[in-house]
Amino acid sequence: MDQRDQPHLDADALGAVAASLLRLPARPGWPEPPFLLALPWGDPWRVDDRGFDLEARPLVDADDALGVLCRQRARPEWVAVGVVVDGWTVPPSATEDVDWRTLHRDGPSLRRHPQRRRVRTLHLVGRGGPVALALLSDGGAEPQVHASPDGGADGGPTGPLPDGLRRLLGLPTPSCGVTALELWASLWLAAVAARASRTSLDWGGVASLHPGTQLLQRSGQPDLWPDLVLVGRALARAWGWDALHQAAVSGAEQASFLPPPDVAAFADAGMFARLVLRQVEPLWAVRRELDDCLDQSVLAEVDVTLAAWGLGPVPPGRGGAALHLPDHAA
Repeated sequence: MDQRDQPHLDADALGAVAASLLRLPARPGWPEPPFLLALPWGDPWRVDDRGFDLEARPLVDADDALGVLCRQRARPEWVAVGVVVDGWTVPPSATEDVDWRTLHRDGPSLRRHPQRRRVRTLHLVGRGGPVALALLSDGGAEPQVHASPDGGADGGPTGPLPDGLRRLLGLPTPSCGVTALELWASLWLAAVAARASRTSLDWGGVASLHPGTQLLQRSGQPDLWPDLVLVGRALARAWGWDALHQAAVSGAEQASFLPPPDVAAFADAGMFARLVLRQVEPLWAVRRELDDCLDQSVLAEVDVTLAAWGLGPVPPGRGGAALHLPDHAA
């Protein structure tokens, strides 16, 4: 069947399929190894105890999914793709102390939460753009299903799995609201925190650790860096998200926070930015680390500089849409 002639699953149908798939008996034991699945067109609204007519590929772990996805080619008959993975979740009533925006880096880990529960999740993306997330808690009878008609809209689910599944089908991912200026500021403060943990720093020492300042020093122009506000803005213009993306795809830049060339080429702009940011301490968290290792006068200079860039050490919000995303088990 030509792809243009295929019916597209809407959000309700995709959610029903996701729930049906999670009702199927799983292999005994938690956690279960994750796997990638594809749904060829057939009768996607009926899933019996023999299972769907799936094409499945086992994965080493959740982190392996992205490497597999970027090497896959979606077949024309696939109407949806997904990843099944086990992880942790907590009841909605216990989410007030969970930092969902930075869960995978600095927030309290669900693996250590006193009310944690094992959960099997299915991230499912339809060819027409809807997305469904189904979760079945250990011992639960019915999955929870969250479906959206347009997973690519701003505010849609993001992360390596939902982003990667969308890209496999050639769909765009939501944009990223973090600027390159904030990325470079985060890297700067991370370098400051690392140095300040070993030695005392004045403002000059702090300013000299900014990536833009160090670039000028390596180019033999150290006298140009006293105005760190201008230097930071210039670096963000020269090395914004587009330039970093191109450098990562070409392999010309080997920075540790950039994804491999094949993954960078697979990603669109929003996905690429989020992949980079997963490797970098968020600005609010790394700024908080400086409270105990810099003098108050130097901290004041840091905050003035951040404010001049339109940034600040803002604590993360409580993301309502992300409350059911699991902390995947390793």
